[in-house]
Amino acid sequence: MSALSTPLFHISELCLADHSTSVRTARRYVRDQLGSWGYQGDKVDDLVLITSELVTNAVVHACQGQGEVRLHLQEFTGDCRLEVWDPRFDLPIQGREPRRFREGGRGIELVRELALDFGVITRRGSGKRVWVRILLN
Repeated sequence: MSALSTPLFHISELCLADHSTSVRTARRYVRDQLGSWGYQGDKVDDLVLITSELVTNAVVHACQGQGEVRLHLQEFTGDCRLEVWDPRFDLPIQGREPRRFREGGRGIELVRELALDFGVITRRGSGKRVWVRILLN
């Protein structure tokens, strides 16, 4: 008689204050969480960078002192999904041409380049979830 092996499914959530220090907290949280699940390396670095971009967008453009940001992280056999929720339902701006000396305007395109898949789910009255998938293996 052989034992059945069940792959592990990991899930984790974090509520963040609507404050610029939440970006650093979110990066550290994602790195630590993935490390505790046995992942490290370039793909973890990519997801930490994506986390930074999405949480920054939520804090700077969506919340503007009006709420919290929620981070949802789930992983199943190396397939990882990150969601960042904020209270507004308007979509992130994509394809904006960055200006030469301007700091912003590249984040969503960077996310699109690094992620396996990317999208936004909106519901009036309950905000939006910007999500990405990345393969950690």
